[in-house]
Formats: sequence, structure tokens, C-alpha cells
Amino acid sequence: MSIHPAVVRVALRACRPLLASRRVTVGGKRRMYDLFTRVARVPTGTGYDGITIAGVPVEGVRPAGVDPAGATLLYLHGGAYALGSAKGYRGVVARLADAAGMTALVPDYSRSPEARYPVALEEMVGVYQSLIACGVGPERLVIVGDSAGGGLALSLAMALRDRGIPSPAAVGLICPWADLAIDIDGGRPKTRDPLINPSMAAEWVPRYVGEQCPRQPGISPAHGDMAGLPPIVLHSAGDDPLCIDADRIEKAAAEAGAVEHRRFDDLWHDFHLQAGVLAEADEAINDMGARLRTLMTEKAAVK
Repeated sequence: MSIHPAVVRVALRACRPLLASRRVTVGGKRRMYDLFTRVARVPTGTGYDGITIAGVPVEGVRPAGVDPAGATLLYLHGGAYALGSAKGYRGVVARLADAAGMTALVPDYSRSPEARYPVALEEMVGVYQSLIACGVGPERLVIVGDSAGGGLALSLAMALRDRGIPSPAAVGLICPWADLAIDIDGGRPKTRDPLINPSMAAEWVPRYVGEQCPRQPGISPAHGDMAGLPPIVLHSAGDDPLCIDADRIEKAAAEAGAVEHRRFDDLWHDFHLQAGVLAEADEAINDMGARLRTLMTEKAAVK
């Protein structure tokens, strides 16, 4: 079943008042966001395993027919660093992992406001190092994230490079929130996005950043050095106020290395989360998965 984008747009717009309301608690917004992300239907035959890696709860996702001993996709979920969960992201991660021909791991990293920067980033460094220590070859590993998880994925890639830890084969970024400094400064432009607006982004930033400088690469990787990073597959949406972050990443990464940026016009922030009900989301997920699979295969071939 596929729903027309105009219908999805109306539904998302109806959700915005609750997600933006200051009267709804963080816990309430977390429950609502989990319901929202579960719109992406889980493919039949998908298996799940609850494990702990480096002290972090992680959900393993096994698409039907995918070799569990093959490549691994480490997926960092979105949600403004405060919302989102591994279980809520089951559908979209399973579909992306299936398109990439990989099994996936989705960490439930610590969220704000209970945990501020750099807790989530350090947890993800620990998870990645543990995977390498357990025998997962970096050439058979990719990191993907959406929205805040996209910013976290890019920050993680930079941290691994700076600490001399072997880099993954590729990094996938879906509508990344990668410049939190612009939200502190109040410079993010308004767009036609039906769900998020600049004021919502600005509200979440202090809860994650605390007293830290928002321009440091661990928080705003769009301001960081892109040299020496693995190939980046980047998706953005034309109506998304965060699309300017993707443009900044593309410019910096193009000067320093390999980046493939695909802009989806007339679509909104994180539209990939509607995979299974929105044809455009299905196509984008399949495209991202195919590109990651190709890059991983190329990296493994030259090892």
C-alpha cells in the first residue's frame, strides 16, 4: 500500500502542535515519536536480538535471507538527541539493512536531557571499538544515521579518524542535523516542512549541548574537517529546514574526499521514516542501501 505524499504531509502537519508543545513532557514526546517512527512497516521474516555492547543496549536486526556473518550496518537513530529508540526504528532499519544486504545493529544511546554531550558520542565510540575487537572488519562495516543520528554518525566518523581507529567502509547520512550552532544563533531558515520548524530545533539544542561550544565538530560536524573520512552517501529533502546542513557537508566533503549527495525536492525532513507507506521513501531507502552495499564491496575488495 502506498499513500499519496499530500496525504502524508497533512498527517505530519497535524502532529506538529503536539511535538512542538512545551506542555507535553519529554516522556510524552518520546512515546509519540516512537508511534510516529513505527509507521515504517517491518518486513515479514525480520528477526531481532537484544544484546549489550560496551554497556549500551543494542538491538540486532536480521532481515530475512541476509547472511548474519556478512556485513554490518550500525544505525544511529534520530530524534533531536532526546527522542527515538531502537524498537521504534525497527521498520526503517530493517528495510535499509535488507536493501544493503546487511544485518544491522541499533544502539539505544543515552538521550538528553538526562545525558548531554559527549555521552552519546563516547558510547558510540565504545560500541564501534567493541565491534572491531570482536572481529568485525571495518571494511565490512558501515555507519548510518538520520537527523540527529546523522549528525552523530558524522561526529563518530571524525572521532574514529582523530583517534586512529580504523574507519568504516562508508557513512550514510539521512537528512542530518549537523549544524546545531545555527540553531543557537537563530539563523535556520523557515521552509515548507510539515513537521519541524526552526523554533523546534532551537528548543532541543541546549538540552543536548549544555554549556559546551556548539561549533565543535563533536556537536556540529558540519563545522569539522572532512579530510580522511570514508565515502559519504548523503540524502536531503528540499522542504527540510535542515537541508542547509547537508549542503554544507557536501561542499566541505567534496573538497576533502568522496561524497554523493542526493536531494529529494518537494519532500520533508526524514521522509525515509515513512518507508512502507510512501513510495518515495521506499525508493530513497533502496537507493541508500544499494550505494552503501556497493561502497562496502569496493572497500572489501581492495583490503
